[in-house]
Amino acid sequence: MEYKPTSSAQPEIALSKPVHSTVHAKKLVIVSAGALGSPQILERSGVGNPDVLKKLDIPVVVDLPGVGENYQDHHLLLYPYKTSLDEGETLDGILSGRKDFVKALEGKDPMLGWNGIDICAKLRPSATEISSLGPAFQKSWDTTFAPHPTKPLILCGVVNAFLADPGLVPEGQYITMGTYSAYPFSRGSIHVSDREDVEGGYVFDTGFLGDADEKAGKFDLKTQVWGYKMSREIARRLPYYKGELELGHPKFASGSKAALEIGLGDGEVKDLVYSEEDDAAIEDWIRGNLNTTWHSLGTAKMAKREEGGVVDKDLNVYGTTGLKVVDLSVVPENVGANTNNTALVVGEKAAVIIGRELGVEV
Repeated sequence: MEYKPTSSAQPEIALSKPVHSTVHAKKLVIVSAGALGSPQILERSGVGNPDVLKKLDIPVVVDLPGVGENYQDHHLLLYPYKTSLDEGETLDGILSGRKDFVKALEGKDPMLGWNGIDICAKLRPSATEISSLGPAFQKSWDTTFAPHPTKPLILCGVVNAFLADPGLVPEGQYITMGTYSAYPFSRGSIHVSDREDVEGGYVFDTGFLGDADEKAGKFDLKTQVWGYKMSREIARRLPYYKGELELGHPKFASGSKAALEIGLGDGEVKDLVYSEEDDAAIEDWIRGNLNTTWHSLGTAKMAKREEGGVVDKDLNVYGTTGLKVVDLSVVPENVGANTNNTALVVGEKAAVIIGRELGVEV
């Protein structure tokens, strides 16, 4: 295996110029560079789609079109709200610098042990809500979600802070509602565009909202529209809710019944009513603000080779000997959770598989 250290990660001295080096493995090579890195390593090694490799004059070692395809993520949007919480109930003091971090550390302030997310939810729309999203959405729902009553459409987390530059907002205590699609239909890809440049020599297409044609019912986009409305209704009913932060919400037209609120009114909180114009404003906001949740996976998926698979059930790369991929790129479909635990499971399972093959007890 040939490799060269990344230039930007080396000290700027004459003796540390990165050079090509070669290492030889006697039993096994394990590629573990993540869903964005592993497919690039495979492609630069000649394992991948010939159409990609031949353009760069990379000799084709294994014809494996699935490499770099099937990229998935949880599509994230963050919506901030004003609250009546005190300074000991959110992380805004620390994130803004108003709270002295050194003193908090010396005093073993328990706030430093918070993860900032006390509440999480897995949400599914009602039958009426599903029907209102259109027949194509309904068909996709009936196929993918209806048979699995515990499969969420949206994951929602409440972050006890304004999750952006604190200089953008007045001093105060905030929460941020994060909504992210649990099982989006969209798929992206990552492929090398340069034989040598490992820092920028690739083309990455997230594929976000890539199912936007009518045949798919704009499923991912409509999922996020519903997620905004649902999370907003949840926020409006919290006892410490004091209205939306305008900079983090869709821009509704003057006179809209869905206009942003300056605070919690008296009496019963009733669901907001959205017009078609309001829905268009939400869709526009989603297109302009959709984010990664840093939950990338799927670009060297475990599946049959003829189904676009890159590795088999034992993590072996098809068409090779003594080569495995061990990271989230092998996961074929998304998971309805943070992918950290999934990564740990992949690693532990790989240790068992590799240990068995090498005769080492794990």
